[in-house]
Amino acid sequence: MTTDWPAHEDAAAALRRLNRAFSTFEVGADELRDLTRRADDLAGRLEGGRRRHKEEDAAAFNGDSTTIAIGAAVEFDPFSACGGRLHPSSVGLAIERDGDASVLATVTVDPMFQGPPGRVHGGIVALIVDEVTACVNRVAGHRAFTARLTVNLRAPAPTGTELTFRAWLRERAGRKIIVDAEGRTNAGIFVDGEALFVMTDGS
Repeated sequence: MTTDWPAHEDAAAALRRLNRAFSTFEVGADELRDLTRRADDLAGRLEGGRRRHKEEDAAAFNGDSTTIAIGAAVEFDPFSACGGRLHPSSVGLAIERDGDASVLATVTVDPMFQGPPGRVHGGIVALIVDEVTACVNRVAGHRAFTARLTVNLRAPAPTGTELTFRAWLRERAGRKIIVDAEGRTNAGIFVDGEALFVMTDGS
């Protein structure tokens, strides 16, 4: 069965809107019970389909990120919970190539991802740092996996405000790659960190 990717993308966007609406607005018990019935019915219909396998789906999106021009958008992973347009609860990160081995990313995090009131959950900040550092490997043409991620939460990251992240290659030694990252608002740096990646055999 061939997936209709535009239809999948539209459905994912609708589910993201539903998730945010559910987290943001108060409704009565009758509306919630109706939502429960509809959601259970839709889930049952989906569960009657063929089980998805990410490696099969990803084969449709194996573009060469190393050829993307500086300043152009980079799609790290369309199925990612961080920035994937095909993920039903993606945070919504947008990434662009910022140099030969660096990326710039922006996101306005919805309050559904807050920890303390008005602040982005620290785990979500770490998720974003992981994604932008991994994307540096993608644009540099390295196939590598995260071995260690260090995240320093310097200040609160507000929800509902554009956040900017940048990540860049610091060094490579054999199969080991170190990538640095930071996140900023207009008030300054709220997170910095580094990721150690290990390249796969044959990379």
